[in-house]
Amino acid sequence: MMGRIILTMQTTMDGIVSDEDQWMTLNEEIFEDYLEYYNTINTIIIGSNSYSSLAQHWQNAENSSNDDLERAIAMRINAIPKFVISSTKMDLTWKNSQQILVNGENSMAHQIEMLKNREGNISVESGVRTWQLFIQHDLFDDLWLFIHPVIVSQGERLFALANKRFTMNLTSSKTYSNGVLGLYYSK
Repeated sequence: MMGRIILTMQTTMDGIVSDEDQWMTLNEEIFEDYLEYYNTINTIIIGSNSYSSLAQHWQNAENSSNDDLERAIAMRINAIPKFVISSTKMDLTWKNSQQILVNGENSMAHQIEMLKNREGNISVESGVRTWQLFIQHDLFDDLWLFIHPVIVSQGERLFALANKRFTMNLTSSKTYSNGVLGLYYSK
């Protein structure tokens, strides 16, 4: 079962993907599309720096969110197998989590290719360095970008480590009522 690796992220108009809590504006439409998306995902990959905050948020949201849609997303995310990329041993507390120990970028690329062949559709959730490594090593099939109508000028740029040209095909787009533009690209 050959899957697809999908990088999904929030970005500003000028390609900044860091400090999203300062500029990101989500709404019910985006949450609805995320729930539909997660129903097509077999595995989630998370970088070690983002793991604890995502684990805490989604485990708590499943029971304590006031939003039915966020609770439904949390239930789905919590049920999906998750792989955490790290170069050091971590204490994993999020259910259905396991670690991918890497000792160098070639090790990571090899393990990701094995996962792709075994796990089906993989969503790469976070963080900036993880996304940049996947782009740098051409370890993705699709990009799902949510472009927020803001320019922040400073921060981590998504394609900062891209070391070659990528030609992508726009397969779908959607403008949300809050001004966010959702763009889905495939290679």
